[in-house]
Amino acid sequence: EVLRVARAFEWAYGRKAVIERGKNYGLVGQWLTTWTAEDARRGLRSSVLMLEDDMEVSPLFWLWLKPTTAFYRRRTDLFGISLQNQHLVASNGRSDLHVDNGHQPYLYKVPGSWGFSPHPLVWAEFVAWFKRLSVSGYTPDDLQFEGKDVITTTWWKHLSRGGGDPRMWTAWAMRFMEDRGLFCLYPNLPQSKAFVSSWNEDGEHDPGEFKGRRSTPLQMEWDAWCEASPAAPWRLNFDGRPISSPQAPIRKRRCDLSGKNVIFDGYIYHLQHGQKKGGVAKMWWNIVPHMIHAVHNHSGTFTACAYAGVEFEGALNMDCKALRKVPQMPGESKTLFSSYYQGTPDACFVHMVYDHIPERTGMEVGPGTEYWPRIDNLRHAGGFLSISKSTTDDLCELYGMCDAAYVSTSDNRAAPIFKPASRREVANFKEKYGIHKPYILAVGQRHGYKNYQILWDGIHALPQPLKDKYMVVLLGQNETEEHGIEVLAIQGATEGEMPIAYTGAAVFVYPSKYEGFGMPPVEAAACGAPLILGPFHRDRMHHVFGELAQYATTGEEMRTALERVARGEVSDKEGLIERARLYGTDPRHGWNEVARDYLEYLIHGPFRTHTLGGRNCRPLVEDPDDCRFVTTADGMRLADD
Repeated sequence: EVLRVARAFEWAYGRKAVIERGKNYGLVGQWLTTWTAEDARRGLRSSVLMLEDDMEVSPLFWLWLKPTTAFYRRRTDLFGISLQNQHLVASNGRSDLHVDNGHQPYLYKVPGSWGFSPHPLVWAEFVAWFKRLSVSGYTPDDLQFEGKDVITTTWWKHLSRGGGDPRMWTAWAMRFMEDRGLFCLYPNLPQSKAFVSSWNEDGEHDPGEFKGRRSTPLQMEWDAWCEASPAAPWRLNFDGRPISSPQAPIRKRRCDLSGKNVIFDGYIYHLQHGQKKGGVAKMWWNIVPHMIHAVHNHSGTFTACAYAGVEFEGALNMDCKALRKVPQMPGESKTLFSSYYQGTPDACFVHMVYDHIPERTGMEVGPGTEYWPRIDNLRHAGGFLSISKSTTDDLCELYGMCDAAYVSTSDNRAAPIFKPASRREVANFKEKYGIHKPYILAVGQRHGYKNYQILWDGIHALPQPLKDKYMVVLLGQNETEEHGIEVLAIQGATEGEMPIAYTGAAVFVYPSKYEGFGMPPVEAAACGAPLILGPFHRDRMHHVFGELAQYATTGEEMRTALERVARGEVSDKEGLIERARLYGTDPRHGWNEVARDYLEYLIHGPFRTHTLGGRNCRPLVEDPDDCRFVTTADGMRLADD
């Protein structure tokens, strides 16, 4: 019956395995052989939860356990984490433990066997220790507190005197924990609630006198108590009283990338004929140097597949022969990310995704088109890098790739040159180009999905006095039609003049229906220009500006927005500038932040290992806490907190 239930149990969140025992292993055998020392050493990226057969978990258990494990696993005194409400006072066996610390998690010298999640490395050491001592004749019946036996010692001796076999894994665990100064972490929720409860069925150590009801109420709603994560939780002795000695040190992060090769395929520079201009080429020219520096600083190799003479300082620059040389490259582990849709099965292949404009705008994207390699490689990739939340959403909506864990999403960044220009600079710019009225600014191409027709429709609907008061300044493409308002097209403006143009604008208009990220609004906001944005930013990237921008999707909405600008009803300039700091104008949130996000994904994953490009994907380091970086004013460094 047990086997039938186990085999019929459906587990939709990963692999399920039913382990059949040829004999009765008892509680100790089940606990200490289900997750072996070898498995635990390999399981640093896993969270293991051990549940006995009469346990019921809260639907919130994983929402609590996952971040709690990530927050505390670098503690050097952590044996594991329990989901239960602990009531046992180990010094005397009473069931009246009360921890009055404001309902925050705490550490206790007693392991919680109801819903226990061990620390992988410590569990491996414990299981190996148990195997050595259990065959030596030692029994854990000597643990005392203040000269008296703790309750597990009392139980062990009582069972032994009666001719029974104690078979208590917790007694072994408490001896191990005490020798090494270890603790178990518990939740401490109001009303004695917990993330697991026992139904107290008859068992080896439970007569079942309380069966038929939960041992404690389950936490069924997420509230502020579930969020509590004190950096220095109370540590309790066997008598339930706080320990005043200094907290144990936190294990320092490490990063050893020796024998690892991170490979960048710079094919975009072949397409750009060696030019570093254009959004994608400029993007990688800003990102890759930060990645090279971090990889080299931690003993790894960074290879740049060079095209059209474009090389990166500090990288192993080489002609990769369309990636055919990847198998001969140095490194026992190789992870390749491409600037433009090339992939390989000879390394862990991570696919860069910029946008889905062709699919969204009805362009031909089938086999034989220039876009097909990008689309075809989606199914082969071991993972993805994405330039925006919109692009990541499209991976799900268009291709069914909805597991965000396999995508490193890092919004694009503006260059630090974008900041408010001086009044003199603005005046000189206006004089140079003949700008003699307050102006509505637009930049770049204005075809199709760029949606500039609603700008012209909105202007047509304005009262004539407003059309006479303002002019439209276009940086880039000329305008050939008449719109009842003065239009000035400036071609050949330098990059250094862009911040001045933004600063001087009465409003910046960017009505696009679709982008990858849409950088110009961030540039304009960094210079304090009021914004009127289109459907893309309203519907798909609202988190960038929120209520700091106006939005228009029709000519009528554009007219209304322009009239508000004329009345001075615009967002606070300083608020726009401050928001733009998160997207590149603050050097701590520039391309170095994107480099950090992408590099950490290339190092850690997780990856789709069932694909052709993912079959060689494995994390480059064993511990998920290692090789984590923080950004600085001039780059990034290894995190030390």
